[in-house]
Amino acid sequence: LEKIVMFINKNAYIMVGVKGTNYCVSAARAVALIVQNALRIATVNFMGDVLIFMGKTTVAALCGLVAFGMSELDYYNDATDHPDTFLASPVLCIALSIIIGFVVSDIFFSVYEMAIETIMLSFCEDCERSATGQATCAPPLLMEAIGAAQTDGHKAQALTG
Repeated sequence: LEKIVMFINKNAYIMVGVKGTNYCVSAARAVALIVQNALRIATVNFMGDVLIFMGKTTVAALCGLVAFGMSELDYYNDATDHPDTFLASPVLCIALSIIIGFVVSDIFFSVYEMAIETIMLSFCEDCERSATGQATCAPPLLMEAIGAAQTDGHKAQALTG
């Protein structure tokens, strides 16, 4: 129940920012758009989540790789010349670098996740407002990616490409 409320809350605040209406009106409008375009939104959210997770793991892996490369320097490996900075085992440093890299990338990628959801809700609102049921203000690349050949603005449609 808490996740549902958080999902509605996030989308309501997106609609408050986009439309400038009060919270309750925005929450009702966001839920209506999500229900009417459930398949589109679910597909875009799933693909976005997969790509964002791949980005987070890539950043974490690169942080681990850099930490491993740094731990192989003589400054950390030579106990006679640099006794204060000698690492007996670099595993903890590498693991901490990976964990910190993942946490920081999670914070940064949450901004992209919010942008994806904002663009998707705006696209659905554009489709809803037009007389033909197709978005009128969306760029051609977005129309192609989401699948703009919609005949009825109230029916959800799967991605076409």
